[in-house]
Amino acid sequence: MTMLTTTRRQTSSALFFAKFFYFFYFSAIGILAPFLNIYLKQIGLTGSQIGLLGSFPPLLVLLANPFWGAIADRWKAQRLVLILGALVGALVSPLFLWTHNFWLLSLLLLVLVFFRNPLGSIVDSVVVNQVVREGSSYGRQRLWGSLGFILCSFGLAQVIRLDQLSWIFWLHAAALLGCAFFGFMLPVEKSGERVNLLHGLKALLRQRSYSTFLFAIVLLGTASALTINFLGLYILALGGKESQVGMAYAANAIGEIPVMYFGATVAARIASRKLIAGSLLGFAMVWTVIGTTTSPTVLIATTSLIGICFGMSWIAAVDYANHSAPAGLRATAQTLVGAAHGGLGWSIGSLIGGELWDLAGGSILYFVAALTAILAASIFWWGSKPENN
Repeated sequence: MTMLTTTRRQTSSALFFAKFFYFFYFSAIGILAPFLNIYLKQIGLTGSQIGLLGSFPPLLVLLANPFWGAIADRWKAQRLVLILGALVGALVSPLFLWTHNFWLLSLLLLVLVFFRNPLGSIVDSVVVNQVVREGSSYGRQRLWGSLGFILCSFGLAQVIRLDQLSWIFWLHAAALLGCAFFGFMLPVEKSGERVNLLHGLKALLRQRSYSTFLFAIVLLGTASALTINFLGLYILALGGKESQVGMAYAANAIGEIPVMYFGATVAARIASRKLIAGSLLGFAMVWTVIGTTTSPTVLIATTSLIGICFGMSWIAAVDYANHSAPAGLRATAQTLVGAAHGGLGWSIGSLIGGELWDLAGGSILYFVAALTAILAASIFWWGSKPENN
């Protein structure tokens, strides 16, 4: 009885510190994401260069996420991976201020993404294991990330001027140092039996339901990059102000909060398969509305619906990947989802987005994204059908 009580206390403590890790990790993203492309445009990069610059790091994610996920699973080193990635990201961030050279900026982004990007998927795998033991909710842990994103993206937009954008790199570094600190507090997995990564990975990818799920996530990543990478520039092109850029990103994250909080209740009643497909169709409708508006105010209001769609799709995707994973490969399964979304999908979307922006402006990006989401929903719905149907 005493051992059971101790285990529960350790689990509750781990989840408490995981909230802070999520908070600082998504704070770092909220500091950098809304303003990076505006900064790059400010120092003289073209739309095509910004798109190309954005396409390099996601390609690296295809290697980085599975690489770090495999290390975490093979040696049960989730905590070490989280601390290392956060510290290196914090050290690299201020170096962006030392150059305006396109290729040097690309190199810095590659290093940053290689170490920082897998952190979200790794901490997801840690948290999912803990909430299963406690019977808690993944969404209620992850919503602390949404709160961090909102506070930083919206708050920073209210105080920063276009001639002060250098601050984003220092603040981004500070947030990652927060991740490193709370990474020390997360649980260390017991050694247990070492898994055969190659055998497990083959078994995972041979599942039609999981492989088509990954393909749908690639398409979602493509559509997300089309819409998010140029959101700030699109708002400014419609006559909006830089403060409204932060408002749009904050509105997006605000939409996630109620979904994250009540997501466990919804997921208990609706299968992950239906939630993922429904969310993809929801993305398509919202992006169509954004593509037709010419008002920055309407655009900002509509982005909260993106947050609702993302929150539900991500809760369902984490659950879907967790249940698809063979024993001992949960971190690998989660990082593959991150690689599909933020790696291959984001790279394709960044390349296409830069060309479309230079060719036709912002609205076309959202129409293409809507069609891509419909295609993703169709492929996933077919692939996730039971094999005997």
